[in-house]
Amino acid sequence: MITAMIWFFGVITAVTILHLIENYIGSIQPGRNSTYILQPVYKYIKLFSKKSRNEHFLTGWLSAGALWFGLAALWMTVSGGNYLFILSVLIMMELFILTGACSSKELFGTMAAQRGIARFIIWSFTCMVTAASLYKVTGTLELGKILEYSSVYSLLRHLPLNLASLFIVFMLKSNICNFDFGITGKGMSFLDAALYTPYSGWDLAVIQLTQWVETGVWLKLISVFLPWKPWISFIISAVVYLGVLLADGFIPKQSWKRVARNAWIWAGGMAVINYIWLYMLI
Repeated sequence: MITAMIWFFGVITAVTILHLIENYIGSIQPGRNSTYILQPVYKYIKLFSKKSRNEHFLTGWLSAGALWFGLAALWMTVSGGNYLFILSVLIMMELFILTGACSSKELFGTMAAQRGIARFIIWSFTCMVTAASLYKVTGTLELGKILEYSSVYSLLRHLPLNLASLFIVFMLKSNICNFDFGITGKGMSFLDAALYTPYSGWDLAVIQLTQWVETGVWLKLISVFLPWKPWISFIISAVVYLGVLLADGFIPKQSWKRVARNAWIWAGGMAVINYIWLYMLI
């Protein structure tokens, strides 16, 4: 219990530090406005101090529900819970956010929700195939037991493509590099932020905090595949993610349909290939 609590708050702290570093390094690049390192935290404080401009009573419940499911998924991950249960909770979190976009009854919000649904199908399929591969190799879906197996038999040796596909799913969910669906809410265009148009004020702050919590979930899940001690594996995963975050600003964006096609090929395709390979090998 104590170990799980330390991991829980440690992961949240680590994700916060990653985003602070990414924001600061990005701000000192040529052509960008300089800022201070705690600017993202200040942004959330300002959002929490504002009231939601949306009168739809479900908006607040949807954002709070998404955060609750995100925190539940993180707790289950750090406490060694069942992989499929964690995936189910993440699916519920995603559905709450998508429901908010659809409830806005705005054209751009509906279009962004359609992109979100396409992304949802891709990453959920990939994670389910990965679950089948995990069970075939380890005989269990409990993360605690999978960690024990990985430390002895090197899970990475059997599931290299599944690890790669999960990292692509992570980039897909984070909307970075060549897997950006254009629904991050970070860009200047209205369509880019359309998935979050029904949210404003503290609602928006809660949704964005949910994204940070989800980042911690994916970092911890990916670290399970690495053969080192859990905290070393997590640090390596976090450093790699930070490098990808910093590289994101230098990679040109593609249309969301091309991103979806590439995600199916690379994420879903590699997960299926790894499972077929296991079926032939074991």
